[in-house]
Amino acid sequence: MTPAVPTTEPTGVQPAATQVRAAAPDIVPRALKLVVCDWNGTLFSEELEQTFFFGLCLRAVWRAVSMLNFQAMARPTFRGVGCFAHYFAARRHPRLVPHHISCIMDLLEPDVLHGLTRDELADYTRRYAQRIQGDLDRKLLDPLAKIRAEGRIRLGIISAGCREGIRAALEAEGTPFDFVEANEFTMDGEVTDSFDFAMADNKCDVLTGLLALRGIDPGAVMFIGDSPQDEDCLRAVGYPVVSFFASDARKRQLAADCGAFVPADEADFTRHLAAAVNAS
Repeated sequence: MTPAVPTTEPTGVQPAATQVRAAAPDIVPRALKLVVCDWNGTLFSEELEQTFFFGLCLRAVWRAVSMLNFQAMARPTFRGVGCFAHYFAARRHPRLVPHHISCIMDLLEPDVLHGLTRDELADYTRRYAQRIQGDLDRKLLDPLAKIRAEGRIRLGIISAGCREGIRAALEAEGTPFDFVEANEFTMDGEVTDSFDFAMADNKCDVLTGLLALRGIDPGAVMFIGDSPQDEDCLRAVGYPVVSFFASDARKRQLAADCGAFVPADEADFTRHLAAAVNAS
């Protein structure tokens, strides 16, 4: 059974009924068992998670100010300026996002990401999680939470974002996810040693490896994404879906290139989700 065709579509987006499916030809949609979501630009409105990392940068500056350590204050300030340059470059060139984010991590590593205690990191992520609750997409989260509560699917996240921040945000929001695969801090005893930016444009490798490990047919999987880094994941599953946060241009591109479904609204997504779960 093929996914349900929506009754309406956003302006300028090709209807799902006429989309050319670009997934691998041997992937046949089956009854949905697993929904995997991207985080940035999908469940969370920010595409580059700037609130989390620039917040850490500001924290380092204010901590130095409180200690009247002006040399320590200058380092993260100048590094923050460099980060903004890479941030705007990433916004202009979405396919180069992994490169620019890697550069940002290198800039923040010595004075911002290194040396946080476990308690400091936990306290920061809790505060961050509360601050971003209004930026999470309830149009996706509510239908997913409802159908998971019925015991019909599992939920997961594969993201190039920060695992600690994602987990804290989800815990505060309340929707249980079965796994979160993302980049994370490495610890040296009780303090952070570095931020391991190992997942960027290799999300599809993580997805296919996870499905193989769990014995899940790709045809029984939905992937929801928004960016060029999600294209391979969208092509690798039976039910590719574009997030509400994606721009109209990106929705058109992912619909055409990846055969992705573009929901018009929450009701449209809920119908599509139910049809996938009930597929034979």
